Amino acid sequence: MNKLYNTQLHLTSGFTKFFLKAIPDIRKSHLNILPFIIFGMIISESCVPSDIAKVLKDYFSSIQFDSVSKRIRRFFSNKLFNPYLFYHKFITYILSSFKSKHPDKFIYITFDHMFSKHNYTVLMFTMRIGSFGIPIWFKCFKNYSNNDAFKFKSIKDGISSVSSLFKNTDFKLVFLADRWFGSSKILDFIDSLGHTYCVRLKGNIWVYFENGSKIKAKKLKHRKYHSVIHHNVFITNDRFKTNVVYSSTYDTKDPWIIATNGNTSKALKCYSYRFGSIECMFKAQKSNGFNLEKISNSSLDSFTTMYTCVCTCITYLTILGVDFSKNTNCYKNVKIESHKNYLIDGKKVKKRIMSLFNLGLTLFKRAFNSIIYIRIPLSFKLYDI
Repeated sequence: MNKLYNTQLHLTSGFTKFFLKAIPDIRKSHLNILPFIIFGMIISESCVPSDIAKVLKDYFSSIQFDSVSKRIRRFFSNKLFNPYLFYHKFITYILSSFKSKHPDKFIYITFDHMFSKHNYTVLMFTMRIGSFGIPIWFKCFKNYSNNDAFKFKSIKDGISSVSSLFKNTDFKLVFLADRWFGSSKILDFIDSLGHTYCVRLKGNIWVYFENGSKIKAKKLKHRKYHSVIHHNVFITNDRFKTNVVYSSTYDTKDPWIIATNGNTSKALKCYSYRFGSIECMFKAQKSNGFNLEKISNSSLDSFTTMYTCVCTCITYLTILGVDFSKNTNCYKNVKIESHKNYLIDGKKVKKRIMSLFNLGLTLFKRAFNSIIYIRIPLSFKLYDI
C-alpha cells in the first residue's frame, strides 16, 4: 500500500500549529474547527458549509454529514469569535517577517469596494505581491447600497489601520484607488500620514490653476501618445493642491487622469498595479475561487466570519504560489506551467499565465493525498516577488 503525503491530518495540524503561534490567545473551541474549515474551503473551492463538510475526512467520516455542516455554521455565527481581531493578528504576524526585495521599499496598497450581488458590501485594502494582492484590512456591510461602506469615516479607518501595520518599518506606502475615491478629504488624509497616493479622477471634476482659471479634468491639455503632467494644480471646490497626470494612450474607454503627490513620471505605472492587486483578488473570492456569491441569506456576523476565512485562504494560497515561484529547486518533480514565452519584437518575453493564487491552489490540490512527496510549507512565510 502506497504512503500518502499531505493528508488532511498533516495539513490541518500544520494550520493548527501556525494559528497557535500567530494568535496564542485563540480559543481552543475555535482552534478545533478553524483549520478544518480553511482546509475544506481550499479543497472544495467554496465557502458554503455543506460544500466544506463534503470534503472533510478522517474522524469527520464517523459524524453525520448534517452535524458537520451545522458545526461549521455554528462557528460562522459564533459571537465569541471576533473575525476582525483574528485577521488583524493573523496579518500582523505575517507582515512582521516580510522583507521587500526592491531597494525603493515601496509597498502598493489598493482599496476598493467589493459587492456580493445585492446582499453584502466589503471595503477592502490589499497589498500587492507580484502581480496579485493579499487582503490586509477589510470591513463588511449588509446590503449593496449601505451608506456606511462609502462614508469617509470607514475609508479613513481603513487607511489608518493599514498605515499602523507598517508604522515601525522603513516601507513607503503608495495608495491606489479608482475614480470613486478621488475626493480631497481622502487624498489629504493619505498625504497627512506621510504616504503617497495615485488615485484616478473623474473627468467632470474641476481643476483650478494658480492664475485663477479653471477647467474640467477631461479637458485638460493632453497628447495622443504621451502623458501630460500638470504640476501644483487645485482640484474640487476645496482647492486641494496636487499634481495631475493625464494620459489617453492606455487601451481604455476613458483617459487616465491620475492625481498624485509622488513621482509624476511613475504615476501611470503605479496606478496600473491596481488591477492585478485587487480586481484579480475579488475574482478569486467569487467565480474563480470560493464562490462567495452563493451566500445570500446569512447574517452580517456570519458573512464576516466566512469572509475572514476566505481571506485567510487567499493569503495562504498566494504565499504558496510565491513559494513555488521563488524556490523552484524544491518543486522539480511538479509540472505546473505558470509562465509562457512570447515572441515580441523579435525577443522572447516570459509572461505569467497563472496568478499566484491559482498557482498556490493548483499546487495544494495536487499535493493533497499524493503518493509522491510534494513540498507544502505551512509556516505562512511571505516573500516578495
